[in-house]
Amino acid sequence: MSAQPVEPLLPGQVQRVPRTIRGISDWLTEEKRAKFLEQVMAAKEEDDYNQVMDNWWAEAHLDQDPYREERRAEAIKEMEAGRKISIDELRARWFGSDAAE
Repeated sequence: MSAQPVEPLLPGQVQRVPRTIRGISDWLTEEKRAKFLEQVMAAKEEDDYNQVMDNWWAEAHLDQDPYREERRAEAIKEMEAGRKISIDELRARWFGSDAAE
């Protein structure tokens, strides 16, 4: 049985990705899947594991957006013009300077 939705997705909608190692890895490209699994296996503490899962779960959702690269390019232009800041900068502000790495 397939887990496909009964109705087609509307523009901008994405499939829900299960927040499990298998669920996330199924939605990543081969290259990203290798990085994800490497980071999951390297996580020593529960907090490290949860951060890896959160980051890659979001990545699996974002990768479904066919316009992601165009949106990213536009966001970079906005950021360079001083109108936006990156998510890494926000993480660094909220969680300390090592969160941006």
